[in-house]
Amino acid sequence: MFSGGIYDAKAHKVVTFYVVGKGLEPENALTRGQAVIMAERAAVADGHRQLAEKVKGVYVDAYMKAGNGVANYNTIHVHTQAWLRGSEIIELKQGQYNITEARMRLRINFSKKGMVWWPVGVNTSNSKNVPI
Repeated sequence: MFSGGIYDAKAHKVVTFYVVGKGLEPENALTRGQAVIMAERAAVADGHRQLAEKVKGVYVDAYMKAGNGVANYNTIHVHTQAWLRGSEIIELKQGQYNITEARMRLRINFSKKGMVWWPVGVNTSNSKNVPI
């Protein structure tokens, strides 16, 4: 895996993130098969969103307007963005109330450079570590 150099176990770690994405069958699906496929796709998309939130964090923009001790207006926008490579679907299953669950994981290699742990990907073609 780390060919072309000396492997230092103290300078490399693998962190695994686990999530369970959930998707619901749409009421307006044309067929039962379409509903199942759309629920599976929604569950996987929700899993990817959760992985992005865990890896890169969440930007929250909130605004509240209050008067006379009562909140008159409240809005919250949540945004996350990440490039995920190597996420795995461990299991897709249909649970109660036609809710589909996608158990997923993402493994990220970290390499220590100085005092900081950096995420890296292993490029096997030229055995160099490439940032994610």
